[in-house]
Amino acid sequence: MDTMKDTNPLKPYIKTAEPVGVIKEVVNKSTKDLYLAAAFHAERCKFIGIDKTDRTRMVFQFEGGELADRVERQWYEGVLVVSATDYAASIRTCKSLIHS
Repeated sequence: MDTMKDTNPLKPYIKTAEPVGVIKEVVNKSTKDLYLAAAFHAERCKFIGIDKTDRTRMVFQFEGGELADRVERQWYEGVLVVSATDYAASIRTCKSLIHS
């Protein structure tokens, strides 16, 4: 059996550790879709506000982050699972925000 020894003289000086503390920019989520907004709400994403500048199209705004990213990704993949009672309550809450 032929074995090769590592002969790289710089090996003790090369750092191979992954960077620690990488900061990922958090992008807030905005949607005109009442049902997606209700999904964010049902999954306990932090509600920031609702933009009512255009009276025909309300825009719901939620705080971004890993939770919001997961909810949005699973929503569009069609695999998001939420409690039916929480989702129904969230739809009612979102509708009341539109009309308040």
